[in-house]
Amino acid sequence: MCMCVCMYVCVNGVCSAGEVWLAPTYAHHPRAVHAFGVDNPATFNDTAAIPWADAPKLFDHVSVGILAPWKRHEGLLSKGGARLVVGYGWRGDQSSGIVSLLFSAGVAVWQGVPPSHMCAVYRASRRVFMGATDIGGGERVVLEARSCGVPVSAIETAADNPAIAEFIHGPIWNTSYYAAQLSSGIRAAMAPPPPP
Repeated sequence: MCMCVCMYVCVNGVCSAGEVWLAPTYAHHPRAVHAFGVDNPATFNDTAAIPWADAPKLFDHVSVGILAPWKRHEGLLSKGGARLVVGYGWRGDQSSGIVSLLFSAGVAVWQGVPPSHMCAVYRASRRVFMGATDIGGGERVVLEARSCGVPVSAIETAADNPAIAEFIHGPIWNTSYYAAQLSSGIRAAMAPPPPP
């Protein structure tokens, strides 16, 4: 028995309408479950004393994610104003090349910002840029920013990444939801198969 844990809902081979683009990938799997969430409200929340719109802005654009090609942080190069990339993780020559390119264009790069400080970064930015490819994720960043009070109108995503669109207007899943979905998926995988 196996369970397919994915970031999209497909139950008994039927994917929900919002994830039609992913249906060919998971529709064949009878035990695919949606299991994703951010640490909201414990870490990512909009309880700051000042609303996002009134918070002082240090950056015009922020991009967050591993310093890897599929995150496409170089999309900030076409943006004006003060730009920041908050990176995590390092992929040898790939990351070095990305950081060199960003630095040479005047983009600030911060590495290793703890999650407990990310709301301050999101709130200090006029726009959140998520240029990741469809295999590059970005869902977590969108949900974190929204959890921290960044309005959808201030989040820019890659037009060629259909996964991200679901996270712009959909629910903000938290870690309790994530854990409950994993639990239900494990229980379903361990249950005896239905009679033929």
